[in-house]
Amino acid sequence: MIIYTIGHSSHSKEFFHKMLKEQEIELLADVRAFPGSKKWPQFSKGVFPEWLSAEGITYEHFGKLGGRRRKSKEVDEEVNAGWRNRSFQNYADYTLSEEFQQGIEELLEKASQKRVAYCCSERHPSRCHRLLISNWLVANGHEVQHIIDGKDEAVELVLHEVGIWGAQAEVKEDGSVVYPKEGSVE
Repeated sequence: MIIYTIGHSSHSKEFFHKMLKEQEIELLADVRAFPGSKKWPQFSKGVFPEWLSAEGITYEHFGKLGGRRRKSKEVDEEVNAGWRNRSFQNYADYTLSEEFQQGIEELLEKASQKRVAYCCSERHPSRCHRLLISNWLVANGHEVQHIIDGKDEAVELVLHEVGIWGAQAEVKEDGSVVYPKEGSVE
């Protein structure tokens, strides 16, 4: 099974639809913590589902996979110290939680029934928590393809590999992914 990712960025509704349709996406899984946008209202939770539905694409918000996580009180500070960016480290810690596992299970259940793309606002996954979700999925045997806009409104697919961007990833025996301090990056 292939699972896709996409960032809505500043795309027009029409171009975003084209990006989804080229990959025959049937379900858009919104993994934003706060699924709204004043600057790009076509991607707000109240509007997004309406126009996607008109295009034959189902919309669901997956709050358990949302970003913007607080510092963990359960995970030792050093476990994911490879991230200098606190928001990435917080989300890496969150991927070790039961709530994250529940969110992943819900996403995989949907992906077993429909072609799914999980979505956040950042254009490129290297600058978004989709990167950490993708690392976990690939580490656990799933194929992840990033749908990214290219030149002249071309649509590109980038196959995800664990550790392709960001902090050096280490896959544990239980399938969890951690980012130790060696080789720390933004």
